[in-house]
Amino acid sequence: MTRIRKPGLSVGIGTAAGMAGGLIGLGGAEFRLPALVGVLRFSAREAVAVNLLASFAVLAAAFPFRASSVPLAEIAPHLPAVLGMLAGSMSAAWVGAGWLRRASDRLLGRLILILLLALGVILIVEGVFVADPMRLVADSMLPTVLVAAVCGVIIGLVSSLLGVAGGELIIPCFILLFGVDVKLAGSMSMLVGLPTIAVGLLRHFGDGSVLRETVVWHATILPLGLGSIIGAILGALALGLVPSQALKIGLGLILIWSAWSVFRHLPRQT
Repeated sequence: MTRIRKPGLSVGIGTAAGMAGGLIGLGGAEFRLPALVGVLRFSAREAVAVNLLASFAVLAAAFPFRASSVPLAEIAPHLPAVLGMLAGSMSAAWVGAGWLRRASDRLLGRLILILLLALGVILIVEGVFVADPMRLVADSMLPTVLVAAVCGVIIGLVSSLLGVAGGELIIPCFILLFGVDVKLAGSMSMLVGLPTIAVGLLRHFGDGSVLRETVVWHATILPLGLGSIIGAILGALALGLVPSQALKIGLGLILIWSAWSVFRHLPRQT
């Protein structure tokens, strides 16, 4: 499969995906991944690595703006949950990224399809049912850290296998398990997502990685990252124009359709 080397197209994909993510408070990685495979024609393995790098750029660019509206001091009471989730997610991201490099294209394609379909369903469910903060985990150190670490393992695996920050999973965990307000949960999600992605990237920069190819940086990674950041900012600015719940349902349906249309046609060779 020959890759498409069109920087302008990469900017457009990044902008569209970033705007979709910005509208619902995510980085847009879920929408970039099908486009990287179906439009730019990267292999599933290469697309995950490129997507992971773009996700890191979007989160790093958005975090200072987020910190100005949600002070980091408000996160301090929830540090046990954040640190517990980080411990689980970073460990799982390291293992998952290593497994990704050894998995067959057929198995990887099927796994990505399943995970993207699941994330699409999660977006729809979140759009239908508005989650109010509640605390289901005992308000003490040990249970908080243990439950957060278990959640982190799942999040870290999803992050490394899809190249996403995992906000669709992290934010509901903080809201439903630890009683965190949705805006604060978004900032806590970034604190978990950035180190988790960084760990996965360390494994993806090994010998033979697509991330070591200069032409990929010039034609795809830099334009895609730039477009993603621009799109995320535009999406955030347009946040009040469309009801967020309706957006989640619509984008969830789009994600399911695009993931199915792209990843069911992946090569079946091992």
